[in-house]
Amino acid sequence: MTASIFAQDRPNFLIIVADDLGYADVGYHHLSKDIPTPNIDQLAKKGVAFKNGYVTAPVCGPSRAALLTGSYQQRFGFKDNPGPFRPSPEVVPGISSEFPTIAEILQSNDYQTVAIGKWHLGGQEGEEFLPINKGFDHYYGFLGGASSYYFEDECSQFFMEDDQPIQTPNVYLTDLFGQKAINYFDQYESEKPFFMYWAPNAVHTPLQAPKEVIKKFDHIKDPARRKLVAMQYVMDQNIGKMVDKLKERGLYDNTFIVFISDNGGKPDDNASLNLPLNGQKGTLYEGGIKIPYFMHYPKEIPQGKTFEPMVTSMDIYPTILNLAGVEAPKHLNGENLLPYIKWEKDEDPHQQLFWKNANKWCVRDGDWKLFFDQKNKKVRLYNIAKDPYEKNDLFDVHPEEVSRLKEIYAKWNERNSSLAWGWNPAAVGKYKVHTQFTFEDIIPEKFHSDQFNQVLVIENPHRKGLNKSAYVLGLSKDDEASTASVVVKHTPLTGKELGHCHLKLLSDQSFDVELKIVLGEEKISKKIIKKYEGTGEWQDLVFDYADVKGRVKGMEVVFHGLTSSSKIYLDDIWWNKQAQPIIKNEDFKVEQKQFFPSVHQKNKKVLTWKPVPNINRYDIYHKGELIQSTSEKYVLIPKAYKPKDITIKLQNDIQ
Repeated sequence: MTASIFAQDRPNFLIIVADDLGYADVGYHHLSKDIPTPNIDQLAKKGVAFKNGYVTAPVCGPSRAALLTGSYQQRFGFKDNPGPFRPSPEVVPGISSEFPTIAEILQSNDYQTVAIGKWHLGGQEGEEFLPINKGFDHYYGFLGGASSYYFEDECSQFFMEDDQPIQTPNVYLTDLFGQKAINYFDQYESEKPFFMYWAPNAVHTPLQAPKEVIKKFDHIKDPARRKLVAMQYVMDQNIGKMVDKLKERGLYDNTFIVFISDNGGKPDDNASLNLPLNGQKGTLYEGGIKIPYFMHYPKEIPQGKTFEPMVTSMDIYPTILNLAGVEAPKHLNGENLLPYIKWEKDEDPHQQLFWKNANKWCVRDGDWKLFFDQKNKKVRLYNIAKDPYEKNDLFDVHPEEVSRLKEIYAKWNERNSSLAWGWNPAAVGKYKVHTQFTFEDIIPEKFHSDQFNQVLVIENPHRKGLNKSAYVLGLSKDDEASTASVVVKHTPLTGKELGHCHLKLLSDQSFDVELKIVLGEEKISKKIIKKYEGTGEWQDLVFDYADVKGRVKGMEVVFHGLTSSSKIYLDDIWWNKQAQPIIKNEDFKVEQKQFFPSVHQKNKKVLTWKPVPNINRYDIYHKGELIQSTSEKYVLIPKAYKPKDITIKLQNDIQ
């Protein structure tokens, strides 16, 4: 059965974005002998492959921002992956509304739009940056930069369906994303054409694949490489199934398909290969920014061709709009590739391309490439036409080219936004977002237990007293074991001096609680054991780690003396300097008051503080006079106000 009659003069669109895929790790490049990608290869064979295809960043988030906006992501501050550092709390990671995504443009021109998979473009701090608020009618996937491929405990608060956090079924993630796409095609009955952005996290770490698939590649000696190949194989098989479903529904011939990776592979992380290119993900060598990239649409473009000139991921946007018959917005830096790949234009699509990522920058002009990496504190110059593998640094040989390219880069950089976020405070700003475990938030942390049979984010069963949170973590078990634990991976950022960790707990039974923390690879336990009295009321247990220094990488909460039918509710795992148990949140003293220049109002400064869980209003006083009330984690105040004159009082209006 074919899909219903719809606007056949306008094509459907499918963009496939692989994650950290090495330049050598597709069969059609004929560079890796151990990695079979028959379905990807078949699409490339019937399309136009780009020999010099580039993305705009050597890391995931910025690269995806440029692909979806068709413009350099630096124009709106997306120089690095979303991270905790920025110049001010006024700055929130995400795609600016001044740069509409391709989904927004197509949606407003009567296209159905859907995104499946990894997002990594904001939304955890501001709902305006969620996929459904960036042009997608539907979304299924995770908002962060990485994810486990399995969900043993079914707790994945950072997974979203449209705008709702969801529990994720225990299915290998690439297969899950593939099935979601297939289901969409199978149920598609519309007069509107569709635009799908399919972005699996394969082959990003962690290296995980189904055991039966790994076994297919037992001949590969390196165990990491064996898993990487298996992961890529699963992605390829899912692409094949998606294509088969498009054919079955009569949609294939009218669907324009793009395949691309968001950046180069990282051999020392996910065992991918970029050979013969130099460099890897995170660098501005070719191996970090030159990627597998092709377009497939036999109805309109040539088959089995290789296009030599430079192209960029930003070109996808205007190319698709041209096929859709939609006028392109003015902000685009990409080019419609159709007249070039159909050889209707003789010149190249791009004479110059630019990169800027945190403390790195690069410019390529024709055959010449100049780039700087602050880590090595060295500017490098290469002639890519003569030296495609960047073996000969010509910085000292051609100073005139160095000067010329620096001027070209500086002129381009003048138009970039000064706003930024990321993981390097020297590059983006020293304000650091304070994160706590409060389960109302969409958080990328992962909870796991081998003893509790259920670990789920649920509605707070006792929303009063000490804990008025809407959501908490529910733990339950039904065996006879008296000891059980829950492991917390990737805890919120802590300072080098840890202080005290507070856990809020509720249960009908009494038990002992032990907290173990992980610093780096080493688990540290001071044998701190606290007694929870089974009152059926929320209690605050405090664990003193004030004499331990380092950043917490993970923790384990161990419960001793449990009964066979244990039900425990856990909430607000947070670090502060208060040694005494919290009896009333409103009495807690605000910590880490800081001041930053406002990035929007030059006559103001920003007052920020460490947020307090279960507080929904902060009253700001200047010399004893109330000047502002806010539910946010910062306020703007006049520059002249002195820190010693500012007081913050806490309020909670939830009954």
